[in-house]
Amino acid sequence: MPARKQGIVTLALMVPALGLFAPALAQQFDVTGARSAIIAETNAYRAERGLPALRENAGANRLAQAYATYLARTDKTGHGADGRSPSQRLRAGGVTYCKFRGENWHRSWTRPKRASVGTAVGKAMAFWKRSPGHERALRSASTDIGVGAVGWKHGGRWIYTEVQLFIDTTCRGAQVMRATTSAEQVPSLPDRNPQRLP
Repeated sequence: MPARKQGIVTLALMVPALGLFAPALAQQFDVTGARSAIIAETNAYRAERGLPALRENAGANRLAQAYATYLARTDKTGHGADGRSPSQRLRAGGVTYCKFRGENWHRSWTRPKRASVGTAVGKAMAFWKRSPGHERALRSASTDIGVGAVGWKHGGRWIYTEVQLFIDTTCRGAQVMRATTSAEQVPSLPDRNPQRLP
């Protein structure tokens, strides 16, 4: 089989980011295993740099999974592919936090066979670690993380999308507020990875 068909093509974008949950038929992908691997690798990376581990946040997990599923199911890309910003999705989903610290997402594909969870997750983590903007999110002053991962078959190829949401749930001298930060208050970062050519 030619190398171009065996390799995983990687496309990734970064932001400081719901879609519908996928039917089991299309997935055949261990979402729980992928999420656990991403969280473990992210916390190991932070520990190497003297940073505290991130807690898994159920609400952020739900939204990250929904958005990853939406991107893979629709074969779309970007942090605002559903017409909303990550902070707008958090607000609409009722996730409680103090500060939104960022979203990383990654997309890759294989054909004709499905990649293992380890391979798909490994590609995402390797990219995030070496891309300055994504790596900054891995090291952010967050307390919690939400992760979504999906493998979706489109015709003869499998598309994998992984999403990380980083939030801070410790407010200084203030109560934790329901996601009320408007899109205008979130720092504007490019929706494309600046290292990637057009």
